[in-house]
This record gives sequence, C-alpha cells and structure tokens, in this order.
Amino acid sequence: MLEAVGVSAFEERVYRALLGSADCSAADLAATLREPARTVSTALARLDELGLVRRLEGRRYAPVSPEAAIGKLVNQRRAELDEVRGAADEFVDAFRLRDLRNNPDHPVEVVSGPDEVRRFSVGMQHNPEKSVLSFDKPPYATPPAGYDEVAAERPLLERGVEMRVIYERAALQLPGRLANVTELIRLGEKARTVPALPVKLYVYDHRLAIVPLSGAHVSEAIAVIHPSALLDALIALFEAYWERATAIVTVPPRAADGLDPQEARVLTMLAAGLSDQAIARQLGVSLRTARRRITTVMELVHASTRFQAGAAAAHRGWI
Repeated sequence: MLEAVGVSAFEERVYRALLGSADCSAADLAATLREPARTVSTALARLDELGLVRRLEGRRYAPVSPEAAIGKLVNQRRAELDEVRGAADEFVDAFRLRDLRNNPDHPVEVVSGPDEVRRFSVGMQHNPEKSVLSFDKPPYATPPAGYDEVAAERPLLERGVEMRVIYERAALQLPGRLANVTELIRLGEKARTVPALPVKLYVYDHRLAIVPLSGAHVSEAIAVIHPSALLDALIALFEAYWERATAIVTVPPRAADGLDPQEARVLTMLAAGLSDQAIARQLGVSLRTARRRITTVMELVHASTRFQAGAAAAHRGWI
C-alpha cells in the first residue's frame, strides 16, 4: 500500500510489526517476523530515513505517528509529481518544435473518432494555465450524463485562468443556458455575444487551438493547431470578433430603480439580444405575458430598444 510513497512491501511489513509492538530492536523484530536480522536492520534504517520510525538509545526503534509521517511522504511525492508535470510541459514543447521543424508546412494535427476526441478535449479543458478563448455556437454534441457546465469551469476560474467567451446569440436562447452563463460571469468569466459566429473555436494559453472539422459537433473530428501562423490568425480572428461583440449584461437580482428579480432577469435577456419568443421560453410564460413584462422593464429603464436597455444597464453600473 505504501509503495506509492517509496516504501517497499518488506519495509511496510516491518513498519506494521513495529506499530503493533513496544519499542524494540532489530533483533526483536527479526524474531517476530522470522526474517534475518540484517535484512530487518536495513529496512529500519530506510524507514528512519523516510521519517516513519525514530531510533532510540540502546539500538531500539519506535514508530512515528502514521498521520504525520505518511502525510509528509504524500506531500513530498505530490511535490515531485508537480515537478514532473512541469518537466512534461518542456518535453511537449520540444516534441512540438521537433514536429514543426520536420513538418514546417503542416502544423496541424487531426484527431478523429468520438473517444479520441473526447479524451483529448477533456484533457485540454483541465490543463490551461493562463487563458482560454472560445467561440461558443450551436449545435452541441449530447453532453455526458450529469455534466454541469458551471461546475466544470469553476475550478479554472478559481485558480485564476482568464476565460473569454463569445457566444453566438442562438446559444443564449437555449433553455437554461443564459442562467448558466450569468453564473459563470459572476464567477469571473468575461462573456460577450454576437448574432453569428463563423466556427467553433477553443484557444488554450495562446499555444494551441482546437477547431471542429465536421462543422457541427466537436465530437466527430477536430483539428489541433500548434504554434504557427495559422494559430496567430485564429487568435487575431477571435480578437476581431471580441472588439465588436456586445458584453453580456448581468443585472443584479435586486437592482435599483424599482426592478424586482424577475424584471432584472428580463433586462439581462434583453441586453443579450434574446428574442421575445426566447424570453418567453426562459420565463416559462406565454408570448403575450413576456411582451407585457418586456414593455414594463423598458419603460422602467427609459429605453425604446434592446440596445438602449443594455446602455441603460451599463449607465447604472450593472455591466
């Protein structure tokens, strides 16, 4: 069991025997275990080095508290694995550089098949260190059972990864999607919207991009673009769309100027460009009721258009 932290099976056996005995010598343990005294003595020296036992006067040994000693070994091994992870990044960079040198005209890797694409994509989603840029547009592959968009992105935001996402307007009209995006914005995501996007796109740390080749679902086949002029062009494309995209308004549920929580929600959807029909679906009401609430909200913020509603929210400091 302790082999994962550098303790051999025999050393663990000696340690367990010492845990079940009073302070004793190597000879005492050798007699208990029916093993050569020299072999037991070597194991005790190793356990002493690892901090699992301490040597007493008279060549006797006592166990150190397992909670503290094993916890220390686990932390040391975790630190070692973190160093390996850092070294792995250097190896990956060296491999990519080799690939680019040998194939300077082909900096694109194709990954195909649902299982391979899913494995690669999930790995990338958990590994960005600094930033993620994304074009988000329908249609989507069916998510795994129990998939939670907010829970998946929360760890990245909490560890300081900058996430900038441009949502195609149709994405925000899907049931429950705007609520998820609003929560992600609250957690730190920077989100904007445009009427239409040319392609789905994911850029990780400005070092690697993923573009689906099927034109629809990411799960079928993807192009992985490594550092190259093509990657630079995709990043420039994102920045160009970002500049002309509209920030998604997240109006506080208890906003000023007499807006109740549901009216604040309607203002959020108006500023995001949702149609009257989409707002009705999000609220779970009839189109007539939705339009009546839209009219009320626009009158409260003195706006005659959706653009003016967004501007009014910005003026009040809600964006």
